[in-house]
Amino acid sequence: MNDNKEFCPFCGSCLQGDPIPEEDQHHYGATHGSRKIAIYSLEEDRTVKWQCPDCGKEWDRE
Repeated sequence: MNDNKEFCPFCGSCLQGDPIPEEDQHHYGATHGSRKIAIYSLEEDRTVKWQCPDCGKEWDRE
């Protein structure tokens, strides 16, 4: 079981996604996916914010 759960800083929803099949985990370096939505900037060519799929609020990427 993975105890490294992540939560939305606004509504508190768990952002841990479904388990990644064990044979594929080495590709991701993780045991579970993420429910966070990446907000991408074409100008900066990177993810600049995250969005909660439940409440829709955004926060800066750290």
